[in-house]
Amino acid sequence: MNATEGHNRLLYWAGVALGPLAWGINLQGIYALAHFSCETTKLTGTIMSAVLAVVALAGTAISAWAVRRGARAEWIDAQGGGPRTFMAWLGVGTGVLFALVIANQLAASLMISPCLR
Repeated sequence: MNATEGHNRLLYWAGVALGPLAWGINLQGIYALAHFSCETTKLTGTIMSAVLAVVALAGTAISAWAVRRGARAEWIDAQGGGPRTFMAWLGVGTGVLFALVIANQLAASLMISPCLR
């Protein structure tokens, strides 16, 4: 495996990795910022959630691009490229799912006061 093949394989995994990573950072960040948001009204949690939702959707877009690019290569590849295409489609679904989860957490943090403990 050369460097180009390794880089291409990372494209297939982008949605699978970036979606859960963005959600985990969002969840821990909202909990960490809840104490400070109670004392003063800050939009840092809202901005952080919006940015991380975009990160999750970026992973989805990268995986979707890898699917589109891999569809042409499947005809040329003797092995068929089935597992890579499956991982890319899984990355697309995972990225969308975690972007929706981040959006739901954002909606909840906007509606519920962080001072309720």
